[in-house]
Amino acid sequence: MNKLSLEQCYALLDVHPGTSIAELDAAYSKKVMEKIQQGAKQEKVLLKAAYDRIRADLYQSTEELPLVQQVTDLLQHLSPEPFHVKFQANTLQLFFKTNSTADYADFIYENLSELKLPETKTIVIYGMRSTKAVNWKKQFQLDAISKDDLNPYSFKNRYILLLAFPIAMCSSVLFQSLGFTRILLLPLQIWVHEVGHAVVAWFSGRRAIPLPFGWTNVALERSLFVYFGILFLLGLSFRAGWKEKKRSTIIFAIVCAILQFVMTWIQSADHFEMWLSFGGIGGEFYLSALMIAGFYFQLPNYWRWDFWRYPFIVVGANTFWAAFSRWQQIKKGTESIPWGSLLFGNGDAGGDMNQLSQVYDWSDQRIIATYNTLGNVCFILLLSLYIFFVVKHRRWILDRISSKPF
Repeated sequence: MNKLSLEQCYALLDVHPGTSIAELDAAYSKKVMEKIQQGAKQEKVLLKAAYDRIRADLYQSTEELPLVQQVTDLLQHLSPEPFHVKFQANTLQLFFKTNSTADYADFIYENLSELKLPETKTIVIYGMRSTKAVNWKKQFQLDAISKDDLNPYSFKNRYILLLAFPIAMCSSVLFQSLGFTRILLLPLQIWVHEVGHAVVAWFSGRRAIPLPFGWTNVALERSLFVYFGILFLLGLSFRAGWKEKKRSTIIFAIVCAILQFVMTWIQSADHFEMWLSFGGIGGEFYLSALMIAGFYFQLPNYWRWDFWRYPFIVVGANTFWAAFSRWQQIKKGTESIPWGSLLFGNGDAGGDMNQLSQVYDWSDQRIIATYNTLGNVCFILLLSLYIFFVVKHRRWILDRISSKPF
């Protein structure tokens, strides 16, 4: 029996050299049952020898495919347990010599799900007592609906990632076309406008209080309290992002800190007042775009962004589309530039557009071109972000389309 060649072993169990461990187990069980039914119980010994020979060969294989190497590198950082990796027939097989329970497989799978695993349909994780003895086995179908896909608050929910942006934008087009919903959402858009003014002031080290009825109180002198207060909050965000390994939060905090320094200490007072006037309608574009983009990024846990991102994307999408469509109409000449202010009407010389035109010599064409360019840039960035997530999950999307509807 020990002299059986590997080819003879494959023939005895009726399997091929590319078989997986799972297929080998099934073939062995089938052959044993056949021999028992035929009354040839003595041949079970031969089958067992063939099974052990093939299994040992599969387990000891050291073929280093790029995928295998990628998984191996990850597991070396994750697992103190001895392990072996094998990839066959779209199945990734992981063998751990461990005394841990099957929950250990969930831990490994959760980390593996962060990797790109092309051509991988199934992950099978084995807990081994020895080279030949399996303590437990757990199988994961990568294309099956995961717990994350059923959790609306999960940032890994692929249905939400795929549908959120188009639904938000399409609903905003609908809401803005209906008089009732447009009026209903107007107060939120006004507040985004005023926060746009306030953000310019805060990042320039000035006190500002945005009010929801079309007015923002701004102190023109610099305030160290505001500067270091904002910097402290950015520092907390950076620390939380670093602690929870959220790169998007870290990058955002660093970029904001640099921008805050430039706007507070390098920008002139004249430029500050110009950008303050610009920032109201500008905020309708960049702040609403941030609300939409933020939907896709997990923030530090204490912010509970998994819930609040839903109302924010609704407000962001409606504010963005209201501003975007309006300035497209202004560009076409079907609407006029919004002169004046909400509180004092079209004749208010202190209105944002009036200030840009009369104080800072912006022509009508420059005003229209600048806001339309800002809107186009924000829309392209949002669309690019959405396409990125679609491409990232393209295999899953294609499988869903080809197998079953959403």
